[in-house]
Amino acid sequence: MDAKSFKDPAYREERWRESAKTQRLVMLAAGFVYALGALWVSFSVSTDSSFAVISLGLLLATFALIGMTYLDDRRVRLEIIPALFALTYAAHIILGVAYSPGGGALRAAALLTLLGIVQVLLAPTRRGFAAAQAIITLLGLYAAFSLWPRDAAPIAAAAFLVYWIPGIALATGAATMLENLHRQAFGLRAELARRATSDQITGVSNQAHIKLLAQNEFARARRYAEPFSALMFEIDAYDTLARTGGLQAPDTIVQVFSGYCVVVMRHCDSFGRLSPARFLALLPETPGEGALKLAARMCAEVAALDVMVAGKPVRFSVSVGLAELHLADRSAVELLRRAQQALEDAMERGGSNAVLATSPTAANLLESVQETCATT
Repeated sequence: MDAKSFKDPAYREERWRESAKTQRLVMLAAGFVYALGALWVSFSVSTDSSFAVISLGLLLATFALIGMTYLDDRRVRLEIIPALFALTYAAHIILGVAYSPGGGALRAAALLTLLGIVQVLLAPTRRGFAAAQAIITLLGLYAAFSLWPRDAAPIAAAAFLVYWIPGIALATGAATMLENLHRQAFGLRAELARRATSDQITGVSNQAHIKLLAQNEFARARRYAEPFSALMFEIDAYDTLARTGGLQAPDTIVQVFSGYCVVVMRHCDSFGRLSPARFLALLPETPGEGALKLAARMCAEVAALDVMVAGKPVRFSVSVGLAELHLADRSAVELLRRAQQALEDAMERGGSNAVLATSPTAANLLESVQETCATT
């Protein structure tokens, strides 16, 4: 994946959806094990009751953090929860070492390293891990240069840093590797989805995808009684383009035409390629008259385009057949069949024009009503 994919909103959305379950499992496993272990040490080993109170507070804080994973705020999930988890547990580790300073350098370095590795799973994004790791690092440096030199020999602080610096590198390397694996997997899934739904030459929807969209838009328009129109385009004299404009002309023409249609149409419209020379546009909430005006304007504008192919200008035209949703249309297939018939009429008239399909006959309308009554 390239650098742009690191900020892909779809990638961030996927990681956000995955974060809640992972965070709960990590805190249940790592958080509870450590918090309960600290309580056991407090009551069984330490004679200072204040450390037991701190350990009990750590367990309650873990409950609170697990509750925060049910919030819908993305920033809370991705950044704040990992940072709070790092703050509470790193502070508890340092306080635990403070209560037993003698020989605590190796233990503190090991626990902070494990905490950093836990953050690899707890923080689903690189920025969230960086924030959590920064908190752990600051508290660890505070312990090394402020806390221990007063309570123990300076060599303990030096030993702590020697033990802990490889741990920082290990956690950071694991986080980077895991994030890269996630991004590669996401990029692979996105590329497979794009190839499954997109035309390789033009980048618009392929035949299977645009027909699926037609079914969905047809069902939605029927359900909410909204106008809906389908436009079927055919590039005139497509087979002769290679002879008149060169071998690159057909691909260049369809790319230019597809780009033009994507720019002209609205965000709610859909556009796809049915065959080498045939395209389909779906216009929700658009009556037949409005679609016909758009189709006529597109025919005129396309005919005026000069497409440069191998240094030579090449002109082309399109024919358009369009059909408006009618009560007698029982499926998207029937609507597209009427649009195809209108397209054939437009091509027979010489091309570079738009034809609106006629409404279904009374017999078809009666048959549709009877079928609807029978199913209800």
